[in-house]
Amino acid sequence: MDQAEMQELIGEVQKFCLMDDTFFNCFMSDNIDGMTYVLNVIMGRDDLVLKRIETQHTIPNLYARGVRFDVFATDNEGREYDFEVQNANDGAIPRRARYNSGMMDYRCLSKGADWSELPETYVIFITAKDVLDHNKSLYHINRKIEETETSFEDGAHIIYVNGEYDDINTELGQMLRDFKCLNASEMKSSILADRMRFLKETDEGVAEVCEIMEKYGAKREARGEERGEKRGKLMVVIDLLKDGIISEQVAADKVGMTVDEFKKEMEAYLPVQ
Repeated sequence: MDQAEMQELIGEVQKFCLMDDTFFNCFMSDNIDGMTYVLNVIMGRDDLVLKRIETQHTIPNLYARGVRFDVFATDNEGREYDFEVQNANDGAIPRRARYNSGMMDYRCLSKGADWSELPETYVIFITAKDVLDHNKSLYHINRKIEETETSFEDGAHIIYVNGEYDDINTELGQMLRDFKCLNASEMKSSILADRMRFLKETDEGVAEVCEIMEKYGAKREARGEERGEKRGKLMVVIDLLKDGIISEQVAADKVGMTVDEFKKEMEAYLPVQ
């Protein structure tokens, strides 16, 4: 990277806030204190302690789509957390939360282990907009038995944090305000401000952000190329189907989908008639 590119990247760093998922990942990298503070505010507690965190934690899946968590964390009582920061509503749809929750279970139960060994899990979406659109600061999603109106204690929880909530008289509202700040001097939380100051106001911190941004950009480019290859294969199969050379079942098998999944993909790629 030449000097001009570096200066451009440094300028971009100054535009970031914690509602940018790339910067959030960098901000929370090895930052147990910061992530513990965020967790306690969301949970309305002050006694939770995170033992470890990992940013961009990847769970591969040999049979279907893998996942990459923004921040994966484990607390002192063995509970596990997936934190996702989302600026776009379509990145936080309920079925993604469901999939992430399932993949947390997929990663942790070894062959032959007892079901009771599954840890309590939380998928936490911090969203820029009120994705669920009920004007609440927090949304707690837990399964229940409809006939008895009692909880179904499976240990899986989903929480949506509404980034539009702005009551600065509450700790949650103040934290979400801090998430939108570009500068440490604007933040109320000293824990978040200290990290922001390091990343944006010191040479070492800016270099750290730039390095992560560059790596993340390269990964995104690679994923884009992979998606392009998959799209090309899909279009070839669609053409074979349209020409009557193969059936829908064979087409679906060739791209590793069910027939219903293939039909949906085909509808998305084919132009409206």
